Amino acid sequence: MAWVVAAIAVFVVGYTLINLFYRKPGGGHRPYEENARKVTAARLQQAGWERLPVDTRRPVEKPPAEGSAPVTRGGLGLGLDLDPCFTERPTLLASIDQVTAPATVARGADYAAYFTGSVPDLQFQLGDMQLFRHGEELVLVPNLEHLPGPQLLSRWRDANYCARFSTQTLAPGRYRVRVVASGPAAVWTLTVK
Repeated sequence: MAWVVAAIAVFVVGYTLINLFYRKPGGGHRPYEENARKVTAARLQQAGWERLPVDTRRPVEKPPAEGSAPVTRGGLGLGLDLDPCFTERPTLLASIDQVTAPATVARGADYAAYFTGSVPDLQFQLGDMQLFRHGEELVLVPNLEHLPGPQLLSRWRDANYCARFSTQTLAPGRYRVRVVASGPAAVWTLTVK
């Protein structure tokens, strides 16, 4: 019986040492998520959408609204043009409440859009934001992430966010910018000079 205990102890110690020595840094391989990202990227590219880099900041202080572009309300969710491209739809903000964004920007400068968004539940927070371009349309997709643990909650349902991106790849002209949410999207026109 002692040899069984000794064999288990040797195996556990050996396995632990080999695992610690040869373990790859970072997270483990997640084939389902990786394949879903690849399929979504292929669908977006096939539909003519291009992903642009965007810098997300929160919390932020919103600048005064004077000189801001007039904002209207659009359709619910991702929209009929973007929705079929996602294999797994992102968890969106419940609503986009206020938007402060300039109506014009010089080509090559950074463009910053400030907005107030509400989360559907206090167990969510904004994880990242993606920016997609199709012709003369720019779509900001705020993606929520679930807070870890059942006791961890956000303090408020609404918060101020800033999405900043470079206009270097945008040709001069007028663009329709849309920030999507589960509720009506916020839509305004941006002129790149």
